[in-house]
Amino acid sequence: MTKHINKSIFLFSLFAVISMACNRHQPTPIESHEKIESNEEIEDTSTVIPKKDTVYSLKISAVGDLMVHDYQILKAHRNDTDSFDFSPVFKQVQPYLDEADILLGNLETVFAGKDNGRSNKVLGYSSFPYFNSPNAFAETLAEAGFDLVTTANNHTLDAYPEGVVATLNLLDSLGIRHVGTARDSAEKQQLCLIEKNGILVGFSGYTYSLNGIRRPKDKPYLVNEFVNYDTIKIRKMCDEIRRLKAAGADFVVSYVHIGTEYQKKPNVYQRKVADSLFHAGAHLILMSHPHILQKMSVLISKDSLQKSLVAYSLGNFISSQVGTESTFKDIGAILEVEVKKWKDTTSISAVSVIPTYSYWRKDHIGVLPVIKAHDTPDKVIKLRWKDTVKINKAYYHTLEVLREDMDSTLWKIEDERYHLEWK
Repeated sequence: MTKHINKSIFLFSLFAVISMACNRHQPTPIESHEKIESNEEIEDTSTVIPKKDTVYSLKISAVGDLMVHDYQILKAHRNDTDSFDFSPVFKQVQPYLDEADILLGNLETVFAGKDNGRSNKVLGYSSFPYFNSPNAFAETLAEAGFDLVTTANNHTLDAYPEGVVATLNLLDSLGIRHVGTARDSAEKQQLCLIEKNGILVGFSGYTYSLNGIRRPKDKPYLVNEFVNYDTIKIRKMCDEIRRLKAAGADFVVSYVHIGTEYQKKPNVYQRKVADSLFHAGAHLILMSHPHILQKMSVLISKDSLQKSLVAYSLGNFISSQVGTESTFKDIGAILEVEVKKWKDTTSISAVSVIPTYSYWRKDHIGVLPVIKAHDTPDKVIKLRWKDTVKINKAYYHTLEVLREDMDSTLWKIEDERYHLEWK
């Protein structure tokens, strides 16, 4: 079943009670007991001490760029009600999204409201070069089950500082957590922590670019950025990871907007930043901005005590970019990372990838699971011949990218996924 908005709102209300920077709460697993039918006085066993060998686990799923271009806005518009309907967008991949305990994505647009952007050329909204999308898209993200989005990227200031505030207000109202931008200095200092299944996960979000738009001098808190790869700011990125761990985070995810658009390989800056974040203690490093799928790497410390995963680009999860080599812009991925906590150790235990493809229809542009569409096309939405050809290309291209710099035998196809043998 689909995660519903009311569930997200409930979770948000719960997190509002608990300060994001508060002391860590140790989970207390309760063992089941048979019902005792007796009038005898029963000893109070309400406080159960966790067993030392208790194993906690959760699944973190992450996608790449969540974008809304002109074609998506126009197709989602309903003339009879002058409203927008993005509800079909994720239906084909919803079962995979539902499996996540925490679902993440890069929100590469803002929600400033109709006619409030730098450009209002598409029914009061806009896309490239200044994104501003209908609120209905955010509502669809909540309905799809997105728990957290990073709002730090090169389009953060597309609708002025007011757009940043409006976006965060809307996300808050929908129960979607966010990282990378803030409305004031106090919010910027707060740490983003989510506790799930007995594991406390910390998040950070930063961008290397603001597309030349200058952050107001009197509002330095608006967005986490390291424009021009300022070494002091990169050091602050690493310091935030250490702060998250000091606050009790068992597992740290760093989402960074960096890279070169449409390049198939990560650039030297992506590698250097990934290395810095890894040494600071990040367990999972997610990158966005190239808009096409790039390889993943496993980083291991010299003493073999730390092992982290970096995804240099998960590509576009949803968009309608067109032009040369548009097929590669239609290919994305759902990255699934299984996390295990045992005693004082928390680490990745399994990794899998569900390749995705953005398909077009008269009334919407949506996301298809590539392997399922390739192997059993009758079990997904009816495909056009053009889509069939592109899905076949996506099927082999994804595997080629994943196997880059890795032993090809480490990736296996099973259960509509590419599984990485995590040793």
